[in-house]
Amino acid sequence: MNKQRTGYPSIDQTHLEGIPKSKLHPKTISITMLALFRIVNAGHMNEIAISGSFDNKVHTKRQLYEDSLRFAAKLLSITKDVEVSDPKIAIVAPNCYEGIVAMIGANAVGIGVALIEPSALYYENRGMLIAELNVHQPLALIAYGEDVNWVNEVKNDNRLEFLLSTVWMIEPYNLVIEHEIGFWTNILSDEPVDSSTRRKILSYAFRAKDRPMLYLKTSGSTSGVPKTLPFSNRAIYAALIYASNSTGMKTRDPRVGRVLCNAPYQHGYGWMTMFMHLLGGMQIVLVGGGKDDIARYHCMKPSVIYGTPLTLKQFIESTPDGYDLSSLTAFYCAGDAISEEEYDAGIKFLREHNSTAEIRNNYGISEALCVGTATDGITHVPGTIGKFYLGPDLLIVDENLKEVKYNEQGELLIAADTLCKGYFGDKKATKASFFKRSGKVWFKTGDIMSLREDGYVKFYDRKRRFFFAKGVTDKVNCETIEQAIDSLSTVDQSAVIVKKYDGTDGAKAFVVLRGGESGTDQAEIIRQDLKAKLLDFQMPQEIIIVDEIPIMPSGKINYQALEQM
Repeated sequence: MNKQRTGYPSIDQTHLEGIPKSKLHPKTISITMLALFRIVNAGHMNEIAISGSFDNKVHTKRQLYEDSLRFAAKLLSITKDVEVSDPKIAIVAPNCYEGIVAMIGANAVGIGVALIEPSALYYENRGMLIAELNVHQPLALIAYGEDVNWVNEVKNDNRLEFLLSTVWMIEPYNLVIEHEIGFWTNILSDEPVDSSTRRKILSYAFRAKDRPMLYLKTSGSTSGVPKTLPFSNRAIYAALIYASNSTGMKTRDPRVGRVLCNAPYQHGYGWMTMFMHLLGGMQIVLVGGGKDDIARYHCMKPSVIYGTPLTLKQFIESTPDGYDLSSLTAFYCAGDAISEEEYDAGIKFLREHNSTAEIRNNYGISEALCVGTATDGITHVPGTIGKFYLGPDLLIVDENLKEVKYNEQGELLIAADTLCKGYFGDKKATKASFFKRSGKVWFKTGDIMSLREDGYVKFYDRKRRFFFAKGVTDKVNCETIEQAIDSLSTVDQSAVIVKKYDGTDGAKAFVVLRGGESGTDQAEIIRQDLKAKLLDFQMPQEIIIVDEIPIMPSGKINYQALEQM
């Protein structure tokens, strides 16, 4: 006899019908990146692992493995007399080969890695660099493209609260030379690792403790303020398993080919897409994340591109007419949901350039190491962002944390082996977003969604990006207003924030016009055009014409910056 449906996803599990339990709750283990890389690529070590970067060199899997062992041995030599309960190194560098070697090597010997925003290299951002160093107090700092004077300035900065004894520099376009204060040895060398040290490294690599090993920044909440997320080795392994189960991707999958990684290196999405494929035995192509780097995509002929909605827009704008993109099979867009208009424009662009690629509009959660939705192998359904990864548990709840039914809006909660260990150094924020229920730790994402019975997810808005207009009980979502503004033919982009007007919440809209037009008369024209699209209580109190919308490194809108304008 068929069980009567209740309408609640956790009870009915209609969206999970036909999926084996082994994929819903896969076993995860704590293993280092070096050990996993060795297992997956055994017998294939002469294949290419990494190409691109800033020197356009090609590196084989054997090179990457041996260089990571050498760097691990170097770290052991400088830490043998150091007693630190949570040893770390800090890396402030773009996604270059040496940065990847340092991450894998440190992880292989149980030393954590804190990734710092690349812009911290600049003098005007020195305060940000010093603040990050004071938080983590690393054994060593690895930086890119500076000199000995820069090193001495950092080490002698009177705001530094600890003794920074080791700084390794990677020079631009000559990425094997290092300036190190106190050691003067190359970060990479051809010196073999002695057998006893190699055994020690591999012994730990295959028996890694499940403790925080990787410290990533969020891409910024709705307030625009990033937080440090500590992840364990188990979380890293689980993220790979979840993604593989959801996409059907196998290790060394021939369908993938060359993967171009453009997403920000210091954030969870950029890091995870890069290592997901590298540790899965595939070749990755490294490029920078700026608009000027987009032109480099074409000569690299990638099979897959990972980026953000902003990346897609820049890619379309910078591709020459008639250019052949037939090598491209998929464009993964994450960071923010792209609109149907952007999706349709992207598909049209790809078809005009001889590509059958699909645009995969994925949603990710930084605190869960980018575990979110997958769109591989399923039909695109307008207004949805795919289906959730197999592996984590999810609930969509109301403001009292009670589950809502299928197709009802609520806040998304996630429980998974991929969850970070709270917010590093911020107990208040951790307590506000993480809680225990039924023996599991749940994370409150702050994102408003609904779940369909077929598993597709609709994304509506980010929590707190809504308000109740005076005298109206209906909720007004900022995204609803943004979509209405963006649909106007004169508008290139918009962003809406909530602001107090005489003690009552209302909307303030920032608008970038097509063709660079400006003026208060344009704002009034937009207001008149919106009357056909929005109800009176949804109309913005202010419409500000701006030259550009501030964007964070992840490609998301920087709403905190807008609140200060």
